[in-house]
Amino acid sequence: MAENRLQGGCQGSVIHRAGWVIVDPWTIFPNGYVRVEDGSIREIGQGTPTGGDEIRDYGDGVIFPALVNAHTHLELCALKGRIATHKGFGFWVRDLIEKRSLLDPNALLEASEIGIREILATGCGAVGEISSLGLTLEPLQKSGLAGVWFRESLGDRISNTEKWESQPGNLQKSLAGHAPHTTAPKVLAELKNWARVQNAPFSIHLAESDEEISFLTTAEGPWKDFLLSRGIDTKSWGLPVGSPVRHLHAIGILDNRTILVHVLHADQPDMNIIHESGAHVCLCPRSNDALHRRLPDLDRMIKTGVNLCLGTDSLASVSSLSMIDEMAFVSKSFPMAAPERIFQMATLGGATALGLDNQMGTLVPGKLARLAYLDIQASMGSQVVEALVNFNEPDETACTLPFQSGPRTVLQ
Repeated sequence: MAENRLQGGCQGSVIHRAGWVIVDPWTIFPNGYVRVEDGSIREIGQGTPTGGDEIRDYGDGVIFPALVNAHTHLELCALKGRIATHKGFGFWVRDLIEKRSLLDPNALLEASEIGIREILATGCGAVGEISSLGLTLEPLQKSGLAGVWFRESLGDRISNTEKWESQPGNLQKSLAGHAPHTTAPKVLAELKNWARVQNAPFSIHLAESDEEISFLTTAEGPWKDFLLSRGIDTKSWGLPVGSPVRHLHAIGILDNRTILVHVLHADQPDMNIIHESGAHVCLCPRSNDALHRRLPDLDRMIKTGVNLCLGTDSLASVSSLSMIDEMAFVSKSFPMAAPERIFQMATLGGATALGLDNQMGTLVPGKLARLAYLDIQASMGSQVVEALVNFNEPDETACTLPFQSGPRTVLQ
């Protein structure tokens, strides 16, 4: 069982020591330590550190770079366990919209704060938060989490962005388009152009459902009727198109600051387009399995060279916001994927997608000291990442705050 023993907020110079230190997935120090000074990593080493700094010894487990949840929806935390995922994607969407509308904004906000605590308690140091209601910016800023807060738009109009400008820092603000089957191409282009001018990441759900594929490639069907019922007329959208990926490519959305979420329906030409554009793909396999009974073609993505990261999606479709749970599911579902590759997706892959790779994702001098500790058992370095990726956390569905299991992120 993991223990919440790492504490943040220290000033001056402190040495964090454990049985193992993961610098990156392929560099692991036995009997390692991380020297931290004023919130930044100053030294990585092994053995007995020199100097008179305070030493915090956490035991025989592993210190590793804080995980990155590159895609989640904290505003949906209040819907945990309330939305049926086995009746099809269309039913899930309608059920979510109806049940969310019945909840007071304060209830949504309070649940999102609990979700943030779970994220922190399970070793995560950065998030890509998708906000359709604009509720979660302040609690995220207060949490100390790094990442990007994306204000999402859908339909034929851009959501109220309050005309703010993106500002560099540990938690950046940006815009997101919901998806090509819910958002007008002109709106997606305007959102992306704004993000491009600000040099900010841009996020969009893509190629996720059968409903999306059918609508985009025929311009007809139940999804068109659903959009019309929501007051969204798609006559001017330029449909049908060849595929969701080719559609976004044609309207200029794909580049190395774009995060494509899910990508369950993509052939080799689509993969080539994504790779050549430099766009990142964020996989949320637990959510995909629950909602679609389908998983992404991870093997093809890896072979094509697509930039990959991981996210949990929301508690409306998964049981936890734990990236440790997400890694374990990926490892079980894709046995051909090396543990090191999965861990890289959950750390540096996510940091790169969110524009944080110069600050976190690996433990090297000069980066922020965003660390986590897990009490795993390993007798040799080759076992460390495998044990971490396949760690089975205790079921936290009945836990009350503060969480008593899972690693603890150090927010220095």
